[in-house]
Formats: sequence, C-alpha cells, structure tokens
Amino acid sequence: MLLSRIIRNFSPSLRSLATFSKDNNKFYKEVDVITTDAGYQVTLDNKSNVKTPLRNLLVLPTEALANAVAVEWDLQRDSIIFALMPLTTLCFKATDKPHEGAALVEHMTEFLRTDTVCYRAGPKEDQQLHSLEKSRWNPLTDWFSEHYHVHLALTTDIMLTPQPEQTISTIRSHLLKQHPWTLPAYHHSTTSLKSLVITMAMLDGGLSAEEAIACAYLESDYQMDRWGEVEWGHTIDKARQSADVAAAVLLVNEIRSLDGGRLQAWS
Repeated sequence: MLLSRIIRNFSPSLRSLATFSKDNNKFYKEVDVITTDAGYQVTLDNKSNVKTPLRNLLVLPTEALANAVAVEWDLQRDSIIFALMPLTTLCFKATDKPHEGAALVEHMTEFLRTDTVCYRAGPKEDQQLHSLEKSRWNPLTDWFSEHYHVHLALTTDIMLTPQPEQTISTIRSHLLKQHPWTLPAYHHSTTSLKSLVITMAMLDGGLSAEEAIACAYLESDYQMDRWGEVEWGHTIDKARQSADVAAAVLLVNEIRSLDGGRLQAWS
C-alpha cells in the first residue's frame, strides 16, 4: 500500500520534526480491527477503541479503510505522531466536523482563483520551463474544462488574473454535492498541493497520487535541478504531501465504493 510505504519510509529527520506537535507516548502494543453493528472500529490492545479529539468513537464505513487506519497506528514507534497519520487525521475531521463542508468548499474555491497550474512562466522569461508547464499542465486544465464544462483563465502575467465567476460557481456546486466524508480529503489535498485543479484531477479524474505530486512540484523540481536542493527540506515536504494525498485518494475511493443504502447511512 502506497500510504503505509510512504509513512514507514519517512526519514528520521521528519520524525524528529513531527515530535514537536502535541502527541502522546505510545501506550499500546497490539492494533486490531473489529466489526460492530455501526461499522468498523480500531482497537488498541483489545481493550480501548480509538476515539477522535472530540472524544467521539471512530467508526469507519469499510473494512479496508479501518485496516488502513490500523496500519497507521501500528506503525507508530515510541510516540503517537499524528503528523505521520494522515488517514487517521482525515477520518477524525470527517467524524468531528461533518457540518463544516460549506466552509471547506468556500476555502477551496479561493485556491481556484489563483490556482498554481493557471499561472505559467512566459516563453521569453524561461522557454524551457514554459514548455515543461505546457506539456504537463495543459492536459490537466483541458480535462478540467471539458469534464466540468467550465473555462479556466491561463496566464503568464504575474498580476492576478480572475477566473470567471461562472467557473467558480459551477465548481462550488459540484463540491457541495460530494459526500461529507470526502470533503476533508478534497480540502486537505487542495491545501497540500496548492491546486484545486490538480486535486480534482486526482480525486475525480483518475490522476495518480504520484502524478499529482509531480505536477504540484513541477516548478520547484525544475528550479532544484538548476540550482540544487536546499538541504533536505524539499524531500521532507514532498514525502509528507505524498502521504497526505495518498490518504485522501484512499478515503474518497472507499466512500465511493459504498452502495446506495450504506452510502446514505454515512451521509
């Protein structure tokens, strides 16, 4: 599984950084998944079920999702580091804040107004980067425009280029129709990738998590190849965001795998 492989292979430096957050010492040895009438739950040492920060019982709709959350808990070492548990964190948000969808959607549409893939290097500024962005980003913007029947304004100007309000309205309506459990995944991917276009190509259009990261990091990778990497910061950021978007893809796919009755029960 991509998500568990990414988390397992996080560098010691990233783990050291993550421990500055408010985490807890690991107090359990065994992690398991149990089936209940409500859904699937993750248990610790067969005596305590995982709860959210608001003390709600974490109940998951599919066994595959519960197993993936259990893997995150099992991979923790001496401390429970939530920065290394992106899927657990998304499920916590979906459980604790199910009525914040409209606010998340509004925040995502703000990203669309200044989306990374809509702002390009000019051919006179940097012909190589211009060509690279055209070859990698044009398929995304073309898909986005065709799939949602909207127009995206692309520019090489450093000044703000507004997106059509009709485009913003159409995408807002589409997002508001999504299942409440998927909206934290859409939102977190958008803020991680700095692009709603890339996020929606990944979650609605089949773009892989690896391809999404490559598109989001296109400019920074290009500059790094020219000027060199700044110590290990670039690698850490990419590893963290790879885990974030892999978790988002898994959550969205599992919610969409539910049939009508089960899907309604989790709305």
